[in-house]
Amino acid sequence: MTRPITEPTALDAHTERLLTRAAELEQRWYTVPQMWTGSTGTPTAPHAVVAFLEDAVKRLDQDGWEPRKRGLQQLLDGGFGNVAHVSVSVLELIICADSRINAALPLAWDLVPGRTVAEVRTLLQTGTAYARRTAAARS
Repeated sequence: MTRPITEPTALDAHTERLLTRAAELEQRWYTVPQMWTGSTGTPTAPHAVVAFLEDAVKRLDQDGWEPRKRGLQQLLDGGFGNVAHVSVSVLELIICADSRINAALPLAWDLVPGRTVAEVRTLLQTGTAYARRTAAARS
């Protein structure tokens, strides 16, 4: 996941395939709308996840990234319980779709030795694109 997403309306072929695989995983793993239900059982709108992940990218760019100090755990721990919970689920779909694995821990994903800030940004941007696509499909 090293390709930056610069324009959400013009995604490259790799990102399009990744979003398609993530949607397939969502359909297999979750009973809709379970994927978009927060930790308290409250439905979470995809556009709220878009805003939350966009804000995480802004904070990443402003504050930098340093595993264990200013990593994904801190970027996604914004006090928005339900939105943060669903955002982590979205990132898990993206990681699994990209890696072709069955489970992932997004809050530990950036702790892998050699992980770069560009990969973290791409993960957040791809998650944002997935949530944006879901929001548009529900409109």
